[in-house]
Amino acid sequence: MGFNPPVPQQDSNREIRVAVLLSLVLQVLLIFLGPTRKRSSGPWARMVVWSCYLLADWVADLALGLLLNSLGNIGGGDTAGGSNSSSGDSPMIFAFWTPFLLLHLGGPDTITAYSVEDNELWNRHLIGLLLELFSAAIIILCSLGSNPLIPATFLVLVAGVIKYGERTYSLYSGSYETLRDSIIDPPEPGPNYAKLMMEFDSRQKAGLDVEITIAGGEARNKEARKEMMEQKEMTRLVLKADKSVEARAYELFLTFRRLFVDLTLSFKERRLSQAFFLEKSDLKPREAFELIDVELSFVYDMLYTKAPVAHSVLGWALRAVCSGCLVAALAIFFLLDKKRRRHQIHRVDVGITYALLLGGLALDAAALLMLLLSNRAAVFLEEQSQSQQRAMMGWLARLTCRAAKPKQTGLRLSSTSQLELIGYCLGKPDNSYRGGNGKWWRLTCMTLAKMLGAEEMVDDLRFIRRVPLLSSTNKSNKHDGGGDREMETASPSSGSSSSSLLDFIFDGLKAAAAQKLEIMAVCNRRGDGVIGRLEKQIKDVLLNDNDDEKLNTILDSVSPEKADLDESLLMWHVATDLCRAMEKQGPPTPLEARLRHIGETLSEYMLYLLIKQTDMLSATAGIGMQAYRDTRAEISRFFSLVPVQNPMDARVMLLSVNTSQKPSAVKGDRSKSVLFDAVILAKALRDLDDDELMWEVVAGVWGEMLTYAAGKCRGSTHVQKLNRGGELITLVWLLMEHMGLSDMYRIQERDAKSKIIVRH
Repeated sequence: MGFNPPVPQQDSNREIRVAVLLSLVLQVLLIFLGPTRKRSSGPWARMVVWSCYLLADWVADLALGLLLNSLGNIGGGDTAGGSNSSSGDSPMIFAFWTPFLLLHLGGPDTITAYSVEDNELWNRHLIGLLLELFSAAIIILCSLGSNPLIPATFLVLVAGVIKYGERTYSLYSGSYETLRDSIIDPPEPGPNYAKLMMEFDSRQKAGLDVEITIAGGEARNKEARKEMMEQKEMTRLVLKADKSVEARAYELFLTFRRLFVDLTLSFKERRLSQAFFLEKSDLKPREAFELIDVELSFVYDMLYTKAPVAHSVLGWALRAVCSGCLVAALAIFFLLDKKRRRHQIHRVDVGITYALLLGGLALDAAALLMLLLSNRAAVFLEEQSQSQQRAMMGWLARLTCRAAKPKQTGLRLSSTSQLELIGYCLGKPDNSYRGGNGKWWRLTCMTLAKMLGAEEMVDDLRFIRRVPLLSSTNKSNKHDGGGDREMETASPSSGSSSSSLLDFIFDGLKAAAAQKLEIMAVCNRRGDGVIGRLEKQIKDVLLNDNDDEKLNTILDSVSPEKADLDESLLMWHVATDLCRAMEKQGPPTPLEARLRHIGETLSEYMLYLLIKQTDMLSATAGIGMQAYRDTRAEISRFFSLVPVQNPMDARVMLLSVNTSQKPSAVKGDRSKSVLFDAVILAKALRDLDDDELMWEVVAGVWGEMLTYAAGKCRGSTHVQKLNRGGELITLVWLLMEHMGLSDMYRIQERDAKSKIIVRH
């Protein structure tokens, strides 16, 4: 017996069919588009995935609501056609479609959360699961009296509940508190202080001469020597272990995932990581960054996919149950379809039902294939082949590693974003813009985009370039007019490669870690380190002109006492840009071209972080935005008086301004603009009269600014950017952690072995 609503609801069969099919299409799109955001930071990819992610849940909920609105049609008759059997409709089949919506609400394995904030809403998804299950139960109950597909319906319902439950659990396990609780060490109260002191007190009251001593001497020295020998042996094993990139990255992930929830590590873990990144002589910079990139891929899977469930034994069992339920439901419906004349099922509904069943099985098969070709599966197969010496397992592991590796580059983070301030200001008018070097429609379009909330996407499309990290680029081909975005063109003969940027960062950090200096002193360098190292060469050049003021200008621009990070960043960005306007005659040397490429790339990347990823630079993001807005306003005012179209002409105009007096002495300190401070700095750099030395200073300062900003950004902030393809600063931060250049390590002393001594 089923529940029949007393009044049939308004017929909406066509809308139900469209909604159910659209829900299936969105699931197909999500399972294949979801992984693209792990390696793509482009605005189009983000917009498509975000739209599909939101629409998938909304359409499934809409379809379920339409089914609830059609309760009278579903259970209002004793035939399969219900009240509309004469017109060829078959509302009875809608009850069978209902659990498919639960299946769709469970989502694909490749994306459970669009951002880390979605994980914090796991309890809302749990309540949603209960409500959706209750709604589905009502719809199914309405069809009990006349529905021959009840067994198949319950089979799909089981699969739907499992899928929705997997998604809810994945969100729960990826939430900050849950993840932190699962990683943090168990409580350690230490030796029983109260018991020892009670015994000490009782003996004192008994009149005995007692004292507490700490067991030391030979026993502790022996234990320390034993621990040192163990660490040396572990270091030897780390260096000699023949492991794939995936297996080693997974080991690092299990250890360093603590950093992403702001937990500290022990010095033992630091030593093991340093053994690989610092003492492995044949480790190339590209290999190190590929290893870190795969490690970040594991972090992404932990937070944004169903990996916490899918790679467990329970997950494999649930996958088998879901697939089995769908296969059984398909068999039942196939047998019923043979008797369709009796049950009067409309052929359109038969086609939709087959699409749902076969589509569900196809999605399961695709998810299974992705699971088998994942990095985690490669690690499992490699472990099995080593532990059991199975040749077949080893072959499968190598095959999986090759299939899982990105096709074009070794890095999933394949490019870094670039933004140039002068071109940005020339191409993007603000509210006070009065024409000049632009057209009225620019202001209209930007105002409209801001009203629609699409300003960031428009900026990404027009002004932000993306430089490949591991392919040769010709920096001179960069579009230099109007601020429009244009991808750099490949030129193998240019002699300037983006991979040199990774080499520069890796070599600089490795040299800093090898100096055995105070960790915080290294991490707090913002350019003063490289200027101090090159100070003698700078003085030798400047003393020829008897100009100590220029050296002080360079030193003050990176001094924490003289300028905040955001002010230094803006100042050096504009100065780096202006240095390009004063080129010497003749082609640059290979070293100069390499250093210039590195300096310009890091300069434009750091400005991109300041403007578009403000939370990654510092806790004082508001101050940084104020300096940027004031500087941009001064640039706009300057060029509104003398309109220019070409950024190169704009640079020449800025350099032609008389800067014999400091801006603060003329303007006061109300404005945070650093425009003409940057002009003074650029002139001081150009007065070095040695382009190689100048670009060495510029590249070195930007390298230290990048590492400084990376070290100050919390791990929980870095992890939020993985859903946008990741950031170069995150790779640098994790490399610093692996090399021990961090304050996230704590000293783990052994428990003191105390004993009470009674003196006679």
